[in-house]
Amino acid sequence: MNTVLFEPQNEEIQIQLRRHQDALALSGGMVIVMSLWDIIKLFITFFLGEESISKLIEIVMNQSGADLIGTEYEQIVNIILWIFFLLILFLFSGIVFLYHLYIGLNAFRAGRSTAKKRNKFYLVVTLFSALFTGVLILSNIFNCIRKKDMSGNIDLAYFIMEVTAFINYVSILYSSNKIKSLKKQEA
Repeated sequence: MNTVLFEPQNEEIQIQLRRHQDALALSGGMVIVMSLWDIIKLFITFFLGEESISKLIEIVMNQSGADLIGTEYEQIVNIILWIFFLLILFLFSGIVFLYHLYIGLNAFRAGRSTAKKRNKFYLVVTLFSALFTGVLILSNIFNCIRKKDMSGNIDLAYFIMEVTAFINYVSILYSSNKIKSLKKQEA
């Protein structure tokens, strides 16, 4: 039996580098998971919100459609409008998912050092997402202060998820910046 104990040759910089790479990879995975929340929130807004799809279709039909179409074709036009709104909703959901997938996969690859080339554009997109999420948090706070609507539980859930997404985006930006500075120190 070998009596020599294994002594890792890790310096403090290498330990911090691995810690921030793990955080970056984890945050990248969380961005992908959080995209599902954005899609669910989109469906909640359009099906249960104040301006639900059924109300929008009713407004369109009452403003211009009922007089021109006639009562015999009103049901068919309602179905076509539903299909149109649902297609747009699914298309937008796909775009939202692909947007978050781009950020998440690039952050994950950068954290695991498996990226074939260094892509920095995802950091710009992440910064934009963090700013947008910060604006959503502020608007949610102002809506809660004004108390115009009675959907307190939904607003609280939105607030918690938006704060979580904001922390996740900031974590990506912070970890990637720390990795860059630690690699410069190591070299």
